[in-house]
Amino acid sequence: MGKFKKDGVAYRIEPVKNEEVQQIRSKINNILHEVHSTILASGIAPNIYYSPPPAIGGIAGWIGVVNNIFNLHSLEIDHRHLIDFIERSIGIYKRDKIKAFLRTINPFYWIVLLLDFIVSIPFKILGKLGFNQEKLESSFFGKLIKGVLYLVTVFAAFLTILEKLGYLEWFKKLIFK
Repeated sequence: MGKFKKDGVAYRIEPVKNEEVQQIRSKINNILHEVHSTILASGIAPNIYYSPPPAIGGIAGWIGVVNNIFNLHSLEIDHRHLIDFIERSIGIYKRDKIKAFLRTINPFYWIVLLLDFIVSIPFKILGKLGFNQEKLESSFFGKLIKGVLYLVTVFAAFLTILEKLGYLEWFKKLIFK
């Protein structure tokens, strides 16, 4: 059992069993990807710019604090950065509670998600073939193709609805007069 003083206050450190630590670490590792994805979905990128001390040298760059939760001490990164990202994300989700509920019951929200999925299929296939999916989608031609695919998909859905309601022939006559 260790003791230390901080700001004039004596603290006692209780020894933690190694087996217990490993179980906790395993549980954290099991949910780490989900935590990272949830923070990203709130619009926060949990990264900080890391520059190693000049005496040690090394490559500077962006470090994902969530994915490196168990390496923060060796990188001499304060754990409070991680806590700040988590708390900011929680705050965003708390403020978005009503909007999230409204999105959940809004059928148009789900239709748009379905359209996004359908339109992204060709780009996902190209990504699996080794092309850079993000670059393809963000290029001018990628945006043009996505726009055309959106229009075609919406028009096909519209025609299908008209057919199911029995108004397709009426619509054809209206268009092709």
